[in-house]
Amino acid sequence: FQHVQERISDIYQSLTKSKSVPMGGNAHLTLEDTDEPYLAGIKYVAMPPHKRFRDMDQLSGGEKTVAALALLFAIHSFHPAPFFVLDEVDAALDNVNVNKVSNYIQAVARDQKLQCIVISLKETFF
Repeated sequence: FQHVQERISDIYQSLTKSKSVPMGGNAHLTLEDTDEPYLAGIKYVAMPPHKRFRDMDQLSGGEKTVAALALLFAIHSFHPAPFFVLDEVDAALDNVNVNKVSNYIQAVARDQKLQCIVISLKETFF
């Protein structure tokens, strides 16, 4: 948990930063019960750039997708998988975010030698 908690903010920022928002968004994980962590859940909070704090339920589909991918890649940084199959993860994303996710996946694939099979209907992903 500690490793994922430390990495998720950096990964989410990488997925959400742009020229107008060079720092990107903010995300963090907290335990609901620090005394008995195995008896309770984990709270995941993601704040996209230029947005105020909201529950995850109130984020758009694209914002939820980026937050989910940040969590996936944070877990991957702790326990790497040899390959990913990502099936239409870009369905709820606009073209700008498709490019950000695509660039991030390419960088992770190159740096961490991750193999990805990406299924997408959007040409901008390739």
